[in-house]
Amino acid sequence: MSRRSRRIVTALLLAAVAAFAAFASSRAEGQRRLAQASSRLGTCGVERWAVKTLQDQPHLLPARPTTVARLARLRRPTYIADVRLPLERHVFAVTAAVTQIRSEDDEDLHLVLTSGANQMIAEAPDASSCAPRATAARRQQMVRARSLGRVCAKARVVGVAFWDFKHGQTGVAPNGIELHPILGFTCLSG
Repeated sequence: MSRRSRRIVTALLLAAVAAFAAFASSRAEGQRRLAQASSRLGTCGVERWAVKTLQDQPHLLPARPTTVARLARLRRPTYIADVRLPLERHVFAVTAAVTQIRSEDDEDLHLVLTSGANQMIAEAPDASSCAPRATAARRQQMVRARSLGRVCAKARVVGVAFWDFKHGQTGVAPNGIELHPILGFTCLSG
């Protein structure tokens, strides 16, 4: 192959790689904009919503105690698919301060969990109206946990591991892990 032919092939390969990268970036940005637009309308969420609300009806592993620090140190996956990832079948029980709580536009209740210098997010969707395909038992757990959630000096929060996209959320862990949805909440003090 001549030098000119190699240059042409290289240029074509580089153009194909750039086109694919632009497509992937634009698809991710489109999904983020759709989620933001829907959340501004005060509707249920969009982005990975079946996973966030257990509407994919997964088999979850029993709850294991852990810490905010341990969860925040987990290695973030290189690619976050629309389907449930292996760690997202794990339920964790964390004891931490709930330092902030607020309603989100996508109907989620957003809690910031803090333990020492570490923080992460836990979220409770409005399962009664935003999780119709979750099992009745899971919807009941989510509704009860949401009703109990509040700012608390020390709380036990039980929830499903969830990898979220980092988009400037208040209280986000460095790796973007969350407990979403919350399945149990107990205020232990204050």
